[in-house]
Amino acid sequence: MTGPVYDLLVRGGRVLDPGEGLDGCRDVGVRGGVIAAVEPALDPASAARVLDARGALVCPGLVDAHAHVYWGATSIGAWPDEVCAGGGVTTVADGGSSGTDTFAGFRRWIAGGSRTRVLCHLNLARIGLTGLVGELRPDLVDPDGVARLIHEHPDLVVGIKLRLSATITGGPCRPMLELGARVSAETGTPLHVHIGGTAEPLSELLPLLSPGDMVTHYQTPRPNGLLDGAGALLPAAREARERGVLFDCGHGMSHFGFAVAEALLAQDFPPDTISSDLSRRSFPALAPGLLTVMNKWLALGMPLADVVRAATASPAAALGWAGRIGALRPGAEADIAVLDWEEGSFTYADALGEHRPARRRLVPVATIRRGTISSAGPGRRDGPAG
Repeated sequence: MTGPVYDLLVRGGRVLDPGEGLDGCRDVGVRGGVIAAVEPALDPASAARVLDARGALVCPGLVDAHAHVYWGATSIGAWPDEVCAGGGVTTVADGGSSGTDTFAGFRRWIAGGSRTRVLCHLNLARIGLTGLVGELRPDLVDPDGVARLIHEHPDLVVGIKLRLSATITGGPCRPMLELGARVSAETGTPLHVHIGGTAEPLSELLPLLSPGDMVTHYQTPRPNGLLDGAGALLPAAREARERGVLFDCGHGMSHFGFAVAEALLAQDFPPDTISSDLSRRSFPALAPGLLTVMNKWLALGMPLADVVRAATASPAAALGWAGRIGALRPGAEADIAVLDWEEGSFTYADALGEHRPARRRLVPVATIRRGTISSAGPGRRDGPAG
């Protein structure tokens, strides 16, 4: 007697995977922790477990390319499974919490101890975000150590983090960007560059970035953002995108401004990736996490497919994991987010206290990581096919 064909069958949902060109009613079969089949109909009797997704949206597991999850080592570190698994996120990339002095603990206890897949943008400074001072100071940066860890841990380190604010560098930001760019070129690892409050205007810094580098907090309302004094997009920003530089939301606590976001959308400059930049401090306001940030972009009129792509296929590619995560294709990791629409009257706030309304929002139904259901909401069948 042969066993079930599938370990899990996610049945009858609207499969939306813009990266794979999928939008329609499909069944998703999972076997051995990977996607085995995506078809219009699969026999539920062929599965050991069935999750009834009828009426729901079935997407690749969400990929949060910027958050702070070095729990226990930094004052802002959230526990990955607490802030990810309940909101459809199956992969998170920490945004520079660890440096060369603290990376071993991050690898063992955070990346190695979480159900959520955890990746790392390694801070150019050896202390990461564990100190109480701005870390990008000449006596704290460790370019040689960063290069060594990238070479030793290519499965975990996906970027080099630079927080380019004058308060972090202690003055001009360009020298640290030039140093980071050198390490990036030597290792083939992209930069993950925080903006907002740089000493220099971005028109002087963006030309130093290379294809694959990522600018985060792109809609920041803080000084020296992507808009000039008249609200127009800096030509240097469009030139950077044209040569392959990526622009990431990086919501955070002080970097999301509705007026800036609306101006960027109006000038045909949407985010390439949508990330939360959540932390232990911001999670209560952002719960369930990345979905709240996605809902803000939906409230601003960004199309659903573009929002889903910016939280799945696009960050997966930016992190060097294209096709392995952020995709519902046979052979990819069986990371799946099941979402639903909630109708009502909702209000979202930005960092400046401005508000925008919404009549519907996405809410989590189930999060599936490597074929295992991490969380499932009420009214969904999660049990033996029987």
